[in-house]
Amino acid sequence: MFRQSIQRVALRSQSTVTQTAPRALSNAHIGKLEARWESLSKQDQTTLIDELKARQVLPWSELTPAEKKAAYYISFGEWGPRQPLYLPGERAKVFWGTVGGCLAGIALFAGIRSLAPGPEPVSMNREWQEASDEYLKSKNANPFTGYSQVQ
Repeated sequence: MFRQSIQRVALRSQSTVTQTAPRALSNAHIGKLEARWESLSKQDQTTLIDELKARQVLPWSELTPAEKKAAYYISFGEWGPRQPLYLPGERAKVFWGTVGGCLAGIALFAGIRSLAPGPEPVSMNREWQEASDEYLKSKNANPFTGYSQVQ
C-alpha cells in the first residue's frame, strides 16, 4: 500500500513537470546580454535569471544557442563579484604610484642619512680590525678561516 502511494506521487510529479515546461525565451529578450546586462534593473536581472533557471531544468539539447550563451554569461560572466579588479589604465596608475612611493622612500632615507653625524665608529677603522684579528689568532678562534696558529 505504501509503495503504491509513492508510485502515484512520483507519477503526479512527472506529469506536472512535463505540463509546465517553459517556452523558449526570445532572442530579442536575451540577445547581446553581455552589452546590456549592467544597464538592466535588478528586477529585470532577477526575472531573466529565474526564466533561464526554469529553461535549464529541461534537457540542454532543447535550449537555443542564445539561451545557452545567456546562461553561461549569467553564471560565469564578468559582472558582480567576477567584475575585473582594474579598469583600463588603472594598472599603469598603480604601477607608477608604487614606483613613486619607493623613490620617495629612498629619497627620504638618503636625506635623513645625510643629516646623521659623520664619524664612523671606532671599531670600523683599519687598526681596530687588525688588532681584533691578532686577538682571534692568539685564542685559536675559528680555525677553518685561518685565525688559528696550529697547522
